[in-house]
Amino acid sequence: MGLAIGPEDEIVSGKTGNSKPAAATAQPRNIQTVPVLVEAAGEAPDQVTIEAIGTARAVRSVTLYPEVEGEVVALPIQSGQRVKANQVMMKLGDRSATLSVRVAETRVREAKSALARADKLRKTNVRSPANVEDAEVILERATLELEQAREALDDRTLRAPFDGIVGIPKIEIGDRVNSTMEIVTLDDRSTLLVEFEVAERYLSRLTLGMSLDARTPTFPDRRIDGTVDEIDSRVDPVSRTVLIRAAFPNAEDILRPGMSFFVTLILPGPVMPTVPELALQWRDGTSFVWKIDEGTTKRVDVIARRRLNDTVLVEGDIAPGDLVVVEGVQRLRDGRHVEISVNEGS
Repeated sequence: MGLAIGPEDEIVSGKTGNSKPAAATAQPRNIQTVPVLVEAAGEAPDQVTIEAIGTARAVRSVTLYPEVEGEVVALPIQSGQRVKANQVMMKLGDRSATLSVRVAETRVREAKSALARADKLRKTNVRSPANVEDAEVILERATLELEQAREALDDRTLRAPFDGIVGIPKIEIGDRVNSTMEIVTLDDRSTLLVEFEVAERYLSRLTLGMSLDARTPTFPDRRIDGTVDEIDSRVDPVSRTVLIRAAFPNAEDILRPGMSFFVTLILPGPVMPTVPELALQWRDGTSFVWKIDEGTTKRVDVIARRRLNDTVLVEGDIAPGDLVVVEGVQRLRDGRHVEISVNEGS
C-alpha cells in the first residue's frame, strides 16, 4: 500500500517524516510588549473651597435719634464706653413735661374724688346712675392724660436699647436737637457678621454651623474662626447664588464693624478615585484611562469631576492602587502586553 506524502514531509534515508524536530514545534512565539510608565491611582475627598470678600457688621447695631425736640442737659456717655441695656445716654430739658405730669396727676385725683361722691349719692338715691357713669368716663380720660404726660416726660430721656459700645457722640450739652438729628451709634460687637454668596450648585453641601475662617488686612497673620450662621431661604434667580451669613465671635474685642474679611469656606464631598492628569485621555468626546490588568492594558472610561493640582478626581471603574499609564499611551489598545516602569513620583 502506498504512502500519502504531504507538502511538509520529505523522504530521509528511505523514511517519511517532518523536517523539524518535535521539540521545536512546542516553543511559543515571541510576544511584543510596549514600554509604559505607570502610576498608582489614589483617592481624595471631592471638597470645594469657596473664597469670598465681605464687610463685617456688628451682630446688633443702631443709630440713636431723640424722640422729641429739646435742649441737651445731660450726656453721660463717651466714645468707646460700654453701656448696659436701658442705661441713660442723653437727657433733654424736662421742666415743662414734669409740670404736665403733675397737672395730670392732680386731675386723676379730682376725678377719683368726683367718682366716689357720685357713687355715694347714687346709693342714697340723690344722684342717678348716669351721674356715676359720667364720673367714671372723666376718671378714665384723666388717667389716659396722665399716661400721655408720663410718656412725653420719658421721651426726653434717651436710653440704650441693648448692651453695646458707644460711638462718638454727634452732639454736646447745650445743643438743641430734634427728632431728625443723629445723636450717637451703639454696636454690640461681641459677634461680627459677614455676608457673602455661594453658587447654587453647592447649596446641597451647605449646613448651618459649618466651620469657616477669615483674614482681615488689619491682622494679616491672624486666622479668624467662625461658623455659618444663616442660609438664605431662596436662590437669587439672576446671579444663581445663595446668600450666606457667617458669624465670627469677637470675645477679645479686637475686630470692628466695617472691616473687610477674606472668607474661606471648605465644602466637604465624597471620597473619589484620583488619577494623574497625564493619565487622562480624550477621544470622541469621551475621557478614559489605560489601566494595567495582569500585565495587559484595559481601557476604562471615566468622568472627570475636578482637578486637584496635578491629579484629577474621576468616576469610573478605578480603585485606589490601580496602575494607570501616564506615558506611552500612543501605541496602546485593549489587551496589549506592556513592559512596566513605575514613575518615581508615584
